[in-house]
Amino acid sequence: MFRNVRIFFLLAALVTSGSALSAQTAPATGARAAAPAAGRGAAAKPVPVTPADAAPLLGTWEIPLETPTGRLVASLAFRVEGGRVVAGISAPRFPEHRITDITKSGQVVTLKASAEYSGPLANYEGPVTMVLRLTPRPTDMAAWFDFNDSGFQLGGTAKKKP
Repeated sequence: MFRNVRIFFLLAALVTSGSALSAQTAPATGARAAAPAAGRGAAAKPVPVTPADAAPLLGTWEIPLETPTGRLVASLAFRVEGGRVVAGISAPRFPEHRITDITKSGQVVTLKASAEYSGPLANYEGPVTMVLRLTPRPTDMAAWFDFNDSGFQLGGTAKKKP
């Protein structure tokens, strides 16, 4: 339990800090039990998301997350810069962090980031990876965060801001 709380703080810092991320991952579901299962059939090889692919994603999405220490609402913004799809993730009191590793496999979009972490939010120093999987649904997207290859997972629902 204590490890999960420490990892959560690290997660919050990674997801919302402008200096801790270097990008990548995509959607999933709102509950731990609904996490994407590995090894289900032969998955297509991920390919970079193109501006045409990203058209329905462009804009800002809010992702409310229930964490061990309370509710956190992340903001995920997709845009095209220089002909390339980029994203930025932020939260209240944390500046936007730019994400450039954005791929898709079928309809699932994945954003990935990695960084060396050393900070006040967790009793941890070292490499941290984040993968965010976004799975489209009729009116929103399932969002699934995975940190350090299942060291900590967190799901929510991404809703596009009008």
